[in-house]
Amino acid sequence: MRFSSWHISLLSFSLLLGCSRELQPCRNVTTSEEISPNGQLKAVTFRRLCPEEQSVTTHVSIIRAKEKLPDGNGNVFGYDNEIAIRVSWLSDSRLGVYTYADPAKATKIERAGDVSIEYSRIIETALVPPIPDSVSGGSGTPGGSASLGNNRTPQR
Repeated sequence: MRFSSWHISLLSFSLLLGCSRELQPCRNVTTSEEISPNGQLKAVTFRRLCPEEQSVTTHVSIIRAKEKLPDGNGNVFGYDNEIAIRVSWLSDSRLGVYTYADPAKATKIERAGDVSIEYSRIIETALVPPIPDSVSGGSGTPGGSASLGNNRTPQR
């Protein structure tokens, strides 16, 4: 059986069509927005999802309060993974960025316009707040029946 150049072209086109698919662009998913005390700016935390690269990165941008988050990476902080992050305005010109991840491993800037950015790594938190003495009868535990040892787990 003999193939003509037309058959080969048709076969090549069919293979190319079967292998192609629509590329999915990266997109931003906002996780929080914090307006500055004077209402002029906002700090936006977001995830950047890139299906083609199979990556999720974490970012922070400072933009005008009425502005929409532009497509792209953050303009003050970027971390090459999905991490927990929180921002808080300390004043009109100071923004605190808090995370369990090491901020030294991030792409970040210390100043954006008139705003200085302070980064803090959260190392330890109390997952279970202590019970007030008035509820526990003075022992720090409900009914005084269990106590917390050094490993913060109930001992009976």
